[in-house]
Amino acid sequence: MAVWKVLLIGVLAIASLGLAMATVAVPLAEEGSKRWLWFFGLFAATAVTGSLLALFLRYAGNNMFEKPRWAKR
Repeated sequence: MAVWKVLLIGVLAIASLGLAMATVAVPLAEEGSKRWLWFFGLFAATAVTGSLLALFLRYAGNNMFEKPRWAKR
C-alpha cells in the first residue's frame, strides 16, 4: 500500500476520533440553544468524516486483492 494511503487513513481516523470526542465534550460546556447547534454541527461533521474513512478503507481494501499490472499471471 502506498504511503499516502496510509497517511490519509491515519489523518481521517484521528479527525473522526477527535470530532467524536468533541461531539460529547463541547455541548456539555455550552449553555442554552447553542448546545444543540454545536451538537448537531459536530455530529454531522463526525458522520461525514466517518463515512469518508469507511469509503476509503473499502476502496483501499478492494485494491489490495488485485494483482499489479506488471506482475506475471
